[in-house]
Amino acid sequence: MTIGAIDPEQRHVAERLVLLALRRFHREQPLAVDLRMDALVTRVLTISERQPSTRHRGGGKLDLPEADLRRVIDDLVTKGKLTRTGRRIRLADAKPGIDPEMAAKVTTLLDGLRSAGAAPPRVDGIAGRLGIPPTIIDQLRSAGQLRQIAPGIDYPADVWSALRVRVEGMGRAASVARVRDELHTSRRHAEAILAAAGQGDHPGHRPRYRPRSQRDRRAVR
Repeated sequence: MTIGAIDPEQRHVAERLVLLALRRFHREQPLAVDLRMDALVTRVLTISERQPSTRHRGGGKLDLPEADLRRVIDDLVTKGKLTRTGRRIRLADAKPGIDPEMAAKVTTLLDGLRSAGAAPPRVDGIAGRLGIPPTIIDQLRSAGQLRQIAPGIDYPADVWSALRVRVEGMGRAASVARVRDELHTSRRHAEAILAAAGQGDHPGHRPRYRPRSQRDRRAVR
């Protein structure tokens, strides 16, 4: 074996685990497009630690330095099995999306929120009644289809865009009372809208709330 070469058996083990980790990722997060390289490496190492080794080819324990594991991932990109965009990786044949039944439930959810205007009910309550799991809600937020501007306050993206334009049009004249009255909403919703629209520097306004999914994201999918 030449210096710097990866043992063929370890390469096979690594390739199997990388593909397995990505299949699980796409299955668990059907709306997600791709995964950061470092997150993929962590998933692969976690699966390797938890899975018992077998005698089947590729079923042994992974025993590669992280740098070599990243080389294997790069080689899978070269082979066309994975697709890379910057530091993000996905299966080459992955097509983000949810099954038709869940898609119909999501459409019902978004339509229900739209009908509520500027004072939507808590999204988790509607989602629970429709049978939409929290993971799908998180993905809708990460994908930008839902905009969570404060705990318990989510708007469909198009509704939030329209509300923001109206509030920004008020300029310095915007106040909690004016937003509440003009948007026909509650004081709680008005305060959150003002803060999220960047009008929260007036006296008595709260700082802008950023959901955890947005605070933790280092790159936009």
